[in-house]
Amino acid sequence: RSIAAGKLIANEQEPQTLADGARTLSVGDLNWAILKNGLAGVIEVPEEKIAEGLRMYFEFANLKCEPTGALPLGAILQNSDKFRGEKVCLIVSGGNVDAAVYAGLIAERAAAV
Repeated sequence: RSIAAGKLIANEQEPQTLADGARTLSVGDLNWAILKNGLAGVIEVPEEKIAEGLRMYFEFANLKCEPTGALPLGAILQNSDKFRGEKVCLIVSGGNVDAAVYAGLIAERAAAV
């Protein structure tokens, strides 16, 4: 909404998402100054793609990351055609995740196999 409006618009309530690091009413003024002129676009990532990305990091890279850290991979999974054949660098950060939430997300994959 902020990008479309050209000005910072705060959410009225905290977004409900698995990616707790993205639960914010608004980006900060310093971030907004960079984002408003530097973004090529925004990709909305559904919860199931965040969880799928988290499980892929665990399964294929033996990497524990928090759901917010899996957002970039979730964006690739959500828009695979857009990134096909491209070289992509993802920054994965954060391992501070509730143990029960993490175990539940990993167990979802194990149950599906």
